[in-house]
Amino acid sequence: MTDEGDVPVPVPIACSLDGASFRERAEEWRALVRSSSVTSVSVQPGDTAVRLVLGESDDALTTAAALAQREKHCCPFFDVSIALEADRRTLILAVPDGAEDVLAAFVALLGDRS
Repeated sequence: MTDEGDVPVPVPIACSLDGASFRERAEEWRALVRSSSVTSVSVQPGDTAVRLVLGESDDALTTAAALAQREKHCCPFFDVSIALEADRRTLILAVPDGAEDVLAAFVALLGDRS
């Protein structure tokens, strides 16, 4: 949600990409997950976030962050963050309550090879 004065304004659960751009973006996500930039992908049952544990290289971090920022531009309802721990870096993409189906479709897209 964003604020206009004191009134919260909900962010629509929608993607602004057209069909061709969506397919291209989906392939970017699949390529990222298949690469050494991502070491694991996890979603807990009933969770509203997917976590992508990133490889140790700086390139993995910058590549994932740049793609996530572009995703946030077309899908502003995603809450995108990067958790930095002593032994790992995790890209987190979360959706608001009620958008779990969108997250499930996104996670399915990560593994789709079509």
